Amino acid sequence: MPFRTLAFLFVALTFGGCATYPDMKAFVKSHRETPVSILLIEAPPDIDHSRLQAVFAPSAKSPSGKAIASGIEHAQSRALDLMKAMLERHRSFEVVSEPQPAKVARMLKKDPDHPLSQEDADAIHAETGADAIFLFRITDYGLTPGSWRDGYIAFEVSSTLAIAGVIAYTGSAAAHAAAGGYLVQETVEETTEAYAGFWGLDVVTRPVRLEAELVRLKPVGRIWKTDETGLSDIRLSRLTRTIPASERDLQLDQSTNHAINDISADLKKWE
Repeated sequence: MPFRTLAFLFVALTFGGCATYPDMKAFVKSHRETPVSILLIEAPPDIDHSRLQAVFAPSAKSPSGKAIASGIEHAQSRALDLMKAMLERHRSFEVVSEPQPAKVARMLKKDPDHPLSQEDADAIHAETGADAIFLFRITDYGLTPGSWRDGYIAFEVSSTLAIAGVIAYTGSAAAHAAAGGYLVQETVEETTEAYAGFWGLDVVTRPVRLEAELVRLKPVGRIWKTDETGLSDIRLSRLTRTIPASERDLQLDQSTNHAINDISADLKKWE
């Protein structure tokens, strides 16, 4: 994998979930005497099922709906259990029971700035006693996030343009021609190598990406959001052999656990 591909992946992993949320800090601080009551909700995974074929049934000649459905069910169940256990370890949060999480999930709107009406938020608080909703979902499972691939193209083209500019800086006609040739060849070659590199990353580490957000109920509003991508243990031998389903499933569980640990680390910033 070329240096620039590695550099991009480092940036994606290191800075993917960084943001500042002053309302979150004030909200947690206002509950110093008692923990913030959290209603934990897992939204359905935002994953293209056709991509999951390569994870759960790579050798199948036709789409394997049963294998994909079983894999998603396990992914959701494990993520929910791990997320609940993680929140319960935080001194500033307390998970409250909700008899009808699906009912609450249906209330959540798609508008990122106003996920709930105040009326719905008040009803949820009255029914559950929750101060906030912790909403999360799986967006990529066993494959590199699509945003990494899209972002790599922009990253690669911009870095290639910079190098081509240096070549052309001499001002000669030959240099300008060389810069043009470099720009075309390098962009095509590097992009092709990058996708090969992403395939290798998929097989070796089985990335799992989760998005999480905290929605305050009074006054209603999203006050914190993050996304984290977990990677399993690295064994380069996976590139040259058939990986059994048991090993693949272990990788996916490890990656899920690591992603949730990173979300936990983000939450600790506000305690």
